[in-house]
Amino acid sequence: MTMLHETRWTEKYGEWAFVAGSSEGLGAAFATEAAKRGFNIVLLARREHLLKQVAARLTADYGVEVRWIVADLAEVDSWPKIFSVLDAIDLGLFIYNAAAEPQGVFTDISFAEHQRNIVVNCTTPTALTHHISQSMILRGRGAIVLVGSRAGEQGIARFVSYGAAKSYEILLGEGLWYELGEHGIEAFTYVVGATATPKFLARMKDFINSQGESRLDSEDGESGRNLNSPKTPEQVAERLFASFGSGPRAYSHESDEQNVMDNIGKSRAQIVSEISDVMVKAYTSLAED
Repeated sequence: MTMLHETRWTEKYGEWAFVAGSSEGLGAAFATEAAKRGFNIVLLARREHLLKQVAARLTADYGVEVRWIVADLAEVDSWPKIFSVLDAIDLGLFIYNAAAEPQGVFTDISFAEHQRNIVVNCTTPTALTHHISQSMILRGRGAIVLVGSRAGEQGIARFVSYGAAKSYEILLGEGLWYELGEHGIEAFTYVVGATATPKFLARMKDFINSQGESRLDSEDGESGRNLNSPKTPEQVAERLFASFGSGPRAYSHESDEQNVMDNIGKSRAQIVSEISDVMVKAYTSLAED
């Protein structure tokens, strides 16, 4: 058993951490980093068999208590079940990592997919954060992290409604940083760049041409380089916990934060065109190779 507990985290925030979207990849990595710091964990995702695997590993490696909730965050009927679990514990940390990510030409995607994206990325994090923050205010402590995406920092082709929804989530976290900070609650947005999750690696197949080479090269700028060299989920999760106390927005990649600064002098047309050109190039049909 690996015991890396840092009791200062649970003393400051509370005994339990809740990670929404935690069956694999980045969410599982966030849960692991929380367990290292002594938090008991509540996991949530749609696939119970994966949740059980994560739970068993966290208990074996860190000696923490783990519970899980099987739920689809696109279904608003799931909220009461989630609230009932959370209301019974001393919830100290909430990380919203869940996302729906429709990709492709906007008009080719069904409205149902766009609607699911809005519920998962906007409606549900608002509902959960509203409920959780009230309990944290009563306790006088806690932390809330909304996991955003670089896609939400500008309009973006092939991820039009996803980018729009993640923009909402970014600003939600920033506003809560100020308001909840007045009650001793730490809230912020964690903007994540290219990360080698199972979903990302599956998508990367579309970035490779018939010769096994990436469609993206040095001419595609920082966005192209990051897609070709993603961070691991473990690196991104570790950086999250190093970001507490840094303000309303933190970044998983130093290069992404620098890229935002570099964009200050550019027009919106240039910013949107640069990232959209990369996405269009990356998602060009393999049939054209």
